[in-house]
Amino acid sequence: MTAPLVTVVIPTHRREESLRAALRSVAGQTLPRDRFEVIVVATADDPAPAVVDQLVAETGLPARCVSLLNDPTGGRSPAAKRNHGAELAAGDWLAFLDDDCEPESEWLREAAELFPRAVAVEGRTVIPPPPVPTMTYRGLKSFERPGGYQSCNMFYRRDVFLAVGGFDSRFPFYLEDSDLAWSVLDRGHAIPFAERAVVRHPVNPPAPWRLLDDAKRAVLLPLLRIKHPREYRRAGVRMVRRSHVVFLVAWLLAVVASVAVGWVGAAAGLGGIVLLTLAVSLRAFRGCRVTPHEFVVTTLLMPVVPLVRVVQFARGWVRYRRVTT
Repeated sequence: MTAPLVTVVIPTHRREESLRAALRSVAGQTLPRDRFEVIVVATADDPAPAVVDQLVAETGLPARCVSLLNDPTGGRSPAAKRNHGAELAAGDWLAFLDDDCEPESEWLREAAELFPRAVAVEGRTVIPPPPVPTMTYRGLKSFERPGGYQSCNMFYRRDVFLAVGGFDSRFPFYLEDSDLAWSVLDRGHAIPFAERAVVRHPVNPPAPWRLLDDAKRAVLLPLLRIKHPREYRRAGVRMVRRSHVVFLVAWLLAVVASVAVGWVGAAAGLGGIVLLTLAVSLRAFRGCRVTPHEFVVTTLLMPVVPLVRVVQFARGWVRYRRVTT
């Protein structure tokens, strides 16, 4: 029986060198060239078309580059780009890959082994360890656990992908992968794990301000919970992380102290938060390579992030409480 055609969809946003490395890895796949195609979906005015043309000329990779027109996010929504690629796909199966990831040569062939008995497949994501661990590396290690359904290494049968509505545009670049996978699970399908369909995800340079960006995205958690209550509970998703609880308690005690004894209590409470923050920060960075900028910004944000998450979750609950699907 002829193997199904696979369309590899890669959203990209002005990451020329990363995209080139990703495409070279796809060009090295052992799956026959006539059984897969590649669609790169780029931001307008992106250097991606030239990169794709170069790789096609050098390797014969069956690839093309398209752009998503009239994108309200200015090219920053990988979910919208993946949906556009899926609409254009000729394949029976969709393979989603991020532009900064590199699949091993057996990636497509190993995933395809599970296609006859599945409607979706999760591949294995590997985070190559740096010479000295970083906070970013420790955070990315969670990508290696099965059941995360990270869209840097996921496969969906195209008809099922379209039937569930693809990626929900309300999750432009956060939780969109969980939402899609949970939509498939909600329909009674299983998503097997392809241990040997390996993609390497790089450790990006430190970007401590992303802690605040991630906290702001907690506004989407209520929507995820309303859409998928069973999977939300099963995954153990929390409004705040366990490490945040201690800061929320500290803030509460500081408020109580300020009400009870005035400015003296407020000063004592804030002083306690400062000491707590330093202790938690030093412990978090122990054994890690860290720059002064990363340490200072991360330490300053540590007591703020839990408050932002709580506020954003509350805003999300108000915004999405009437959502039924």
